[in-house]
Amino acid sequence: MSSIASSLLVLGMGVGSLLASLIMSIIDDLTKRGGAESWVSSNVNKGHYDYYYLVLAGFSLVNLLCYTVCSKAYGPCIREEEEVVEEEKSWIGTKTYSYYVLLGSKSRHLIKGRRIPTIPTYRTATHVDTSFFSILVFHLVSEMENSVSEKGKIIEQPLLMVENDSGEGTQKGGFRTLPFILGNMFLVITATSALTPNMILYLMNEYHMDIITGSNIINTWSAVTNIAPVVVAFIADSFVGRFQTIGLGSVVTLAGMFLFWLTTLIPQARPPPCVISDNICRSAGMFQLFYLCFALAIVAIGAGVIKSLSLAFGSDQLKREVRQENVRALERFFSWYYALYALSIVVALTCLVYIQVNMGWALGFGAPVLLVLFATLLIYLGTPFYVKLKPKSSLITGLFQVIAASYRNRCLRLSSQSADILYHQKKGSTIVLPSEKLRFLNKACIVRDPQLDLNPDGEATDPWRLCTVDQVEELKALLKVVPIWLTGVVVAINISQPSFPVLQANTMDRHIGSSFEVPAASFGIFGFISTVLWIVLYDCLILPVASKLTGKPVHFSPKERMGFGLFLSLLSVLAVAVVEGVRRNIAIKEGHSDDPNGVIPMSAVWLLPQNCLLGFAEAMNAIGQNEFYISEFPRSMSSIASTLLALGMGLGSLLASFIMSTIDNLTKRGGAESWVSSNVNKGHYDYYYLVLAGFNLVNMLCYIVCSKAYGPCKGEEEEIVEEK
Repeated sequence: MSSIASSLLVLGMGVGSLLASLIMSIIDDLTKRGGAESWVSSNVNKGHYDYYYLVLAGFSLVNLLCYTVCSKAYGPCIREEEEVVEEEKSWIGTKTYSYYVLLGSKSRHLIKGRRIPTIPTYRTATHVDTSFFSILVFHLVSEMENSVSEKGKIIEQPLLMVENDSGEGTQKGGFRTLPFILGNMFLVITATSALTPNMILYLMNEYHMDIITGSNIINTWSAVTNIAPVVVAFIADSFVGRFQTIGLGSVVTLAGMFLFWLTTLIPQARPPPCVISDNICRSAGMFQLFYLCFALAIVAIGAGVIKSLSLAFGSDQLKREVRQENVRALERFFSWYYALYALSIVVALTCLVYIQVNMGWALGFGAPVLLVLFATLLIYLGTPFYVKLKPKSSLITGLFQVIAASYRNRCLRLSSQSADILYHQKKGSTIVLPSEKLRFLNKACIVRDPQLDLNPDGEATDPWRLCTVDQVEELKALLKVVPIWLTGVVVAINISQPSFPVLQANTMDRHIGSSFEVPAASFGIFGFISTVLWIVLYDCLILPVASKLTGKPVHFSPKERMGFGLFLSLLSVLAVAVVEGVRRNIAIKEGHSDDPNGVIPMSAVWLLPQNCLLGFAEAMNAIGQNEFYISEFPRSMSSIASTLLALGMGLGSLLASFIMSTIDNLTKRGGAESWVSSNVNKGHYDYYYLVLAGFNLVNMLCYIVCSKAYGPCKGEEEEIVEEK
């Protein structure tokens, strides 16, 4: 019942909101009888909110007395009395406010006598993702100062012993380093994420770009942001080191953000304003475009550094003794990481976007510069406390070594009898022979002459000619998932359409009430909220209900979730096509054919279905991909598994740019209006999204074929046998 326990607090908040509304309505009706001014009047000077809050104070007093009675009637919590006795006997001299873990198969975390559901340590990163909300509730009431082993022994702040330059041991790492690392990540992601939503409006209004050019710049920028982490991780692990790379990445991001901010301050950095009377708009010059793209490229590279290394660098601070004695340490860090990452997106899409829309570009793009400045200072403030691991050979290097060795040994013949061949094995590895799939790669691990190919310690004399069986199997595992990985790229294409949704929302009624208007760029937050909502519902509602109905534990495999995500992605682009067709017809009837900025009498609420469907699709497919890669790859390839999704997003951004440019060139032939025109009322974005729907349909069929060809995932064969 841990999922129910974690949702009770949220449920209570919801009931509280309803009761608050009911109480205010009742007090309003009671106090305004006879023509008197209501206590909760809109005119706060005429009302009596002091009386209103005194009534709430009375409710709170009665509630406190009720809690006291209920608490006494409930009695002691499970094993509370026994644990108090054990604490007095064995924990003398320790800090009593620290938490500890009870023994037994049904363990419960006790924090100052409160029972909080145990959150298991999952093997895959996906399960950490899907349960980080319940973990976050747990962390908010537990201290970051101390940690605890599974045996119930308190561990003071876990520090690692590291030798300094003089050879003396010093204590480094531990939880005290995480505020610096997580704070740096949060500020950088918040700042860089705030640039994307309104970027198309900035490029079209200030640089006088058409939607094709602006979208291509944004998609290319997004691709670099997603692909850069793969390259950066390789450089950091193999040559530079993580701390040095993160520090440099923060400085680079700051420089890029500052250069981009200057485009709002220096008139010469962008084209002159349009002359509306003469309908003259000069496009950006070569130097202005180069300066803009250079600044965005610097931001992309720097942000890629932070995205790729923050998680790994933070885990460096909690490894070795901590990982052995406290399996919760890394899980707590991962949970805080994902929670803060999610919070950074919310802040960017709401607060910073609001500043851009209502206070101007200079202030809107200047605020992120300050955030990155604080992030850079923060990461360097923790320098004395960090564990700084030395760079070592990267796994990616090993994969290239297999390709090179198999090519250089291409003349070798493979025997059908494995006993006739000597393979190079890694010390301590359980893999003795290579698999029969992709047999040509097996040539990379064949030992031709032990005297020449191997050193006295058993290592290969030339790792680019002779590899281990483990390296060969790692490359095979990667190649095997490539077809399924490619099907996820089409979902990335759907997500990489940042320009049109903003222009579409900009022409619709976005008012909430009479005064507040939702910024057009903020509608993307509904897709993000849908992603988070699906994660919570899947764990807390769908699986428990399905298990209860079937009478046995229900679990949807990663491939099933990926396939359902592809289906939802197809529905999302169909929804965009339908809504856009209706919006365009209304705009034309209202006489806005030549006015792409004219607001039509159609509520922007109609945009919610497409955003929600895309959010659900991303949650299903992206999380399914992560779990699929991590569960199918060897443990040594976990770093590659975690970067495949980002790599797919980068490729999707490039393909989205290519598709839009191709459709633009094809549909504007003969002087016709392009389907993806900058004037959304003259274009045919409904047709464009129908084309994307066709790609999604073909992609879904390809996924079904690839999924069948792949066969069962690890662990599924055993489950099938058990069911039989």
